[in-house]
Amino acid sequence: MIQKGTVSLQRLVPTVLATCIACATPPAIAQSGPGARGGGDTVTLGVGMAVTASYQGASDYRIIPGGVLQGTIKGHDFRLNGLQLFVDALPNDARRRFDLELGPVVGVNFNRSGDVSDPRVAALGKRDKAVELGVRGAIGLRGIAHRADKLALAVTGSWDVADAHRSHVISPSLEYSTRAGRRTFLRAALNAEFVGKRYADYYFGIDAAGAVASGLGVWKPGGGLYSVGGNVLATHSLSSRRSGWSLFGIAGYKRLQGDIAASPIVRDTGSPNQGFASAGLAYTF
Repeated sequence: MIQKGTVSLQRLVPTVLATCIACATPPAIAQSGPGARGGGDTVTLGVGMAVTASYQGASDYRIIPGGVLQGTIKGHDFRLNGLQLFVDALPNDARRRFDLELGPVVGVNFNRSGDVSDPRVAALGKRDKAVELGVRGAIGLRGIAHRADKLALAVTGSWDVADAHRSHVISPSLEYSTRAGRRTFLRAALNAEFVGKRYADYYFGIDAAGAVASGLGVWKPGGGLYSVGGNVLATHSLSSRRSGWSLFGIAGYKRLQGDIAASPIVRDTGSPNQGFASAGLAYTF
């Protein structure tokens, strides 16, 4: 079920950030090929619309405005991946066939911190916003099938420092990117998420008091595999120059796993199948 209504700032902010994953590559790279390095500073900003689940494990969806942000400053890349800002501490080098990334990430987790559509889940109470700090590392190999593609393996680890879920999230991913024509860029990724026991219990556990308030069963989940999924990104530059307008779009899917999927919050009121899509217009300068 898709709902569209008044957009509060609390809902808008996480969705804007979530849509930023659609900006994984700016128009300049779409023209010169994935993994292309150098060429000066660039910043890409964009706006669009997103369709996303109301909260993790929900079966209803909302249409909310979103946006994109990514760039390169003095040889160092930065980008918003989902709700995390990543800054690559390693300078770009176009001469390397192996492309290395390593740097800090900072993110926020707004899951169930605002209004919740399902009254049973809402009866369990709101959750505090988590601030997650960590690191991302990746190694990529250029020229897999042709000169303008790259295959990369990445791992991101982050920990809550705001005393919300007080746990960790570790996410490995396998990413393939390629140029399809002079102005079109494609990227596909497979990923998984592993969480700690406190994370699972904070968002998907139900204690005795919560069971009475919500009518859902008591549930004490363990940590481990949280989800598996993937996404596909496409960008198309509307300009033949390095700067200019471009279109972006992304479609993503993940399926919740294990004790998370078996939680009454998912099993009885929502769905383990979680989708995401966004599209919009961006400008690189």
